[in-house]
Amino acid sequence: MTREMVDRSVGEISIRHVRAGDLDAVAEIFNSEHVNLGTQRLPYHADSDIAARIADDPAKVKLVAEIGGEIAGYGELETWPHKPRLCHGGEIDMVATHPGFRGRGVGRALMGSMVDLADRWLQLTRLQLYVWSGNDSAVRLYESFGFEVEGRLRHFVFVDGDYRDALIMARLAGHGRKRPDL
Repeated sequence: MTREMVDRSVGEISIRHVRAGDLDAVAEIFNSEHVNLGTQRLPYHADSDIAARIADDPAKVKLVAEIGGEIAGYGELETWPHKPRLCHGGEIDMVATHPGFRGRGVGRALMGSMVDLADRWLQLTRLQLYVWSGNDSAVRLYESFGFEVEGRLRHFVFVDGDYRDALIMARLAGHGRKRPDL
């Protein structure tokens, strides 16, 4: 299979599955401050931890976005194929942009690819995610894909010296889903 057959392009952004050779670039993303503020991880990550995170897992789709041959972002879509009562759902576990590529539509391209997989390939009827309160740009991005806030988990995470609430957001198949222009 050629690379052109497995990559998907969104304008200047190319989306593909992560590879082991992407470790250094993904580490830069994971270790960047803006990414750590939006996750449950600490600000320092061992290469072995990141290598384990990007390793193949049949229950997770792990994507990278490339611009000009450089890794510009990373995203994960988790599924639960071995949980019969949950296998209709999935979770966007991460959407992260490399600091050098912020504001160029990388997050939108990753979200679009994961939503497309959920809708057109994986038969998922429920897609959910968590986002910290105060991350208004992420909330707007998720809302543009039809996600709605379903609930608030108070003082869910300790971030940058303070407790933050988590918003649980979801989109359901056939319930006003939107497919924004990418």
